[in-house]
Amino acid sequence: MGLETATLLAIGYGVSAAATVAGATVSYVSSQNAAKQAELNAQAQSDAIGQERQRQALQEQENQRRAVQEQRRFRASQLAAMGGSGAMLGTGSTLALEADTWAKQQTELADQQRMADLSQRNLAYQASSTLQMGKQQGAQIRADATGKAISDFGSAAASASQAWSTRQKPV
Repeated sequence: MGLETATLLAIGYGVSAAATVAGATVSYVSSQNAAKQAELNAQAQSDAIGQERQRQALQEQENQRRAVQEQRRFRASQLAAMGGSGAMLGTGSTLALEADTWAKQQTELADQQRMADLSQRNLAYQASSTLQMGKQQGAQIRADATGKAISDFGSAAASASQAWSTRQKPV
C-alpha cells in the first residue's frame, strides 16, 4: 500500500469518525428535546385534568345546592299537605313520615357527595399518574439517548484508532 493510499484511507476514517460524532451529537440533542416535549405534554394533560376536576367540583356544588333547595320545597309541601288535612305535627305517623323524608334526603345528599369525592380522587390520581408517566418517558428517552451517544462515540473512537493504526509509517 502506497503512502498516498494510506493517507487517503486515514483521511477517510477520520472523516467517517467526525461524521459519526456529528450524527451522534445531533441525535442526542434531538432526543433531549423529545424527552422535554414528552414531559411538557404530560404536564399539559395533567393541567387539563386539573381544570376538569375544578369544573366538576363547581358543578357538584351547584347540584348539591339545587338538591337542598328541592328537598326543602318538597318537605314544605309535605308539611303543608299534612297541615291541610288537620293532622297535628308532633303526633304519630305524620311526624314519622317527615322524619323519614328528611333522613332519605340526607342519605341521597351524602351518596351524591361520596360519588363526587370519588370522582375527584380519580381525577387527582389520573393527573398525578399522567405526570409520572411523562417523567418516566422523558427519563427513558434520555437514558436511551445517552447509551446511543456513548456507543456512537465509541464507534467514532474505534474508527479513528483504526485510521491511526493503518497509516503508513515512515521508514
